[in-house]
Amino acid sequence: MEMELNKYKLKQLRESKAWSQSHLAEVAGVSLRTIQRVEKNGMASPESVKAICASYGIKAGDILKNEIELNVNVATSSSGIRSKIRRVDIQYAIVAFGAAFIIAFILSL
Repeated sequence: MEMELNKYKLKQLRESKAWSQSHLAEVAGVSLRTIQRVEKNGMASPESVKAICASYGIKAGDILKNEIELNVNVATSSSGIRSKIRRVDIQYAIVAFGAAFIIAFILSL
């Protein structure tokens, strides 16, 4: 079972030490490809998480993506969807109003 990590915190930690991905891989005892994958998609096995945390001297909780962050991401994406829906609703309302105006104008002639 893979764990979801905060990939931004992970990358920030590595860059704060001025380590390359290959150096972190060497220190953690994992492959370079593992580090690349973890920094790209934020998913890692518990063994990889332990190795990475040990190389930084931190606890897993420091880099795990927590529920609050997940909820913020969901809320952000759903509010983006809502704003797109609102824009589409406004566009339809304008078209409908324009069509009604034209029909009313033609009927009044």
